[in-house]
Amino acid sequence: MSVGRIREAIERGGGSWFVSGIGVVLAGLSLWYVIVFRALSVTSSAVGSPGFVLAMLEVILLGGFSVVLVYAGYWLATSQFDSQQLWWAGLWTVVGLAGIVAIVALLQSSQLSEGQALSEVTIVEELLLAAGGGGIAGLLIGISTVQSMWSQEQVERQRDTLEFVNELLRHNVLNGMQVVLASAELVEEELDSEDPDLEAVESALSHIDDRGEDIVELVENVRVLAQSVSGDVACGPVAVSSLLTRKVGTARGTYPEATIRTDIEPDVTVSADDLLPAVFENLLANAVDHNDREYPTVEVALETDADTAVVTIADDGPGIPDEYKEAYFGPGEQDEGSVGQGLGLYLVDTLVDRYGGEVTATDNEPRGARFEVELPLHDG
Repeated sequence: MSVGRIREAIERGGGSWFVSGIGVVLAGLSLWYVIVFRALSVTSSAVGSPGFVLAMLEVILLGGFSVVLVYAGYWLATSQFDSQQLWWAGLWTVVGLAGIVAIVALLQSSQLSEGQALSEVTIVEELLLAAGGGGIAGLLIGISTVQSMWSQEQVERQRDTLEFVNELLRHNVLNGMQVVLASAELVEEELDSEDPDLEAVESALSHIDDRGEDIVELVENVRVLAQSVSGDVACGPVAVSSLLTRKVGTARGTYPEATIRTDIEPDVTVSADDLLPAVFENLLANAVDHNDREYPTVEVALETDADTAVVTIADDGPGIPDEYKEAYFGPGEQDEGSVGQGLGLYLVDTLVDRYGGEVTATDNEPRGARFEVELPLHDG
């Protein structure tokens, strides 16, 4: 188990560690039971005798229940479930434990009231087994419940994403094509005239070229977003140092007017997939396209800590108002002049979240926007 995964599990906390706590308490009570009530019978019974086998079976069951609950807490902490769902799993564990223990306690009370003799060993034994079995049963119900909740959230997210993409394509591609057709008609009219306005033709061709590139970029981003929400690609090791260097080189060729400086730590590998390039492509394009300077400057850095790689892309543009620093990562919250309206940063946030990372927007100094992308390092 890597240090990174242990740290991630600890940070999730809450309901997941509540489940592990139940397992630890059960283990302590079981150990007390074995030492106080069962140690003598085990040592005095012949190996293979019914008493010895029964005692060992009890120890194995109680130990197994405890181990399962302790490990289940860790598993939940490293799962895809959010904090609220983890507490639901913990609550169901308690409900199952308490419910079965209550039933067994009622049965024991009924037996005692009817005059049946129950030894102290039997009472404690049955209650501990009921607690372990009930806790496991409740945990399984809880996991099933939160999995259903998570699956429903994923379905709703996919539906919302598809609705957004559908509206995006209908609205922005249609608008873009209208500009292309209008510009093409203007070119045709000017070329058919006896004295064509070459300046107007050049301007129209520039509009066609710009809108064509925007539409191609939009369709490519939609393809990446569709792959992301479908979950078809599994995460694995990605050499982010070389990837980021290549994307910076591409951006320098695309935006010769921009100065892009780098400070990239070498040989860094993160856990991601083949869609990761789209994150850096969009952030680099955003840093230049929305810059109000004639000659923009962009700073790109990559550094690591114990289990995280942090990519920083900072520009010297107008920056992002505080009230929009989170909203810009939602669908439809981008420059209205862009044919890819609202998709770039939304796509970035969707992909980074897919990798178990986080992207944040802050102010750059003395002006501009600063985007930080945290990605988990690859354990291998």
